[in-house]
Amino acid sequence: MEIKKEILINQPIHEVWEVLGNQFTTAYKWARGLTHSEGSGKPKLDGAPCSNRTCEVPGFGTIQEDIKKFDSNNYVLAYEVVKGFPGFITTAVNTWTLERRGSNTLVCMHLKMQTKGFKGAIMGPMMKMQLNKTVSGVLEDLKIFVETGSPSDYKQKEVAKSRKKVA
Repeated sequence: MEIKKEILINQPIHEVWEVLGNQFTTAYKWARGLTHSEGSGKPKLDGAPCSNRTCEVPGFGTIQEDIKKFDSNNYVLAYEVVKGFPGFITTAVNTWTLERRGSNTLVCMHLKMQTKGFKGAIMGPMMKMQLNKTVSGVLEDLKIFVETGSPSDYKQKEVAKSRKKVA
């Protein structure tokens, strides 16, 4: 299963990389579907802030992502989900690439997932539909956060809703 999406962000490439790459550990501040994220492990790649990230996903649980590529010269970030996905997903790798477009930045996100067995065959198409929607939303969240310095309205409503549950 593959999902490819892109969005143009009206900020220079180094500003987008700052949020996406250098602040990799704090994606929960801008990305929908995450209530918390934090990095751990000594970086294995030059420039990377850590070797992996743990993310809290409401209704799903905790996932761990290992950084597979961190290239701050060519603006490429790739990570693999190594813990927390259902057993019928054998691999899930997300690759982000940034390209200069004048004074703006084209952000490309390429998610590759491999499923197995009967459950994978049944659940795969449903997951792809949901992930398509989520990926589009996450790209929009990134755009808004980089351009304005504030989370998207969607993310702000998500945060307010989770606070009400805690209170």
